[in-house]
Amino acid sequence: MAKKTELSKKEILHLAHLARLTLNEAEIETYQRQLGETIEYVKNLDELDTTPVKPTNSVVNLKNVSYEDGTENRKELSVAEAVSNAKHTKDTEFVVDRIME
Repeated sequence: MAKKTELSKKEILHLAHLARLTLNEAEIETYQRQLGETIEYVKNLDELDTTPVKPTNSVVNLKNVSYEDGTENRKELSVAEAVSNAKHTKDTEFVVDRIME
């Protein structure tokens, strides 16, 4: 039986720091177990034969829209149109409530 993956306390605390989370000891232990289980589950993908699958960074059929020099972009909004439905504006900018102190 393969050894289960378990993240170290240091790794969990590093992830918590990146996510700006404060964890107690019980939460650290819980995340060590849960993230280890998640890693083990994802490792199942190693068993799949992916050689016929073309590498991709997107699964949707979107294309970049580019315009020849001198061609008018008809999808462009004017500044007035862009801010026309905003609740609060100052000059040509959106005014929003502060979310960080």
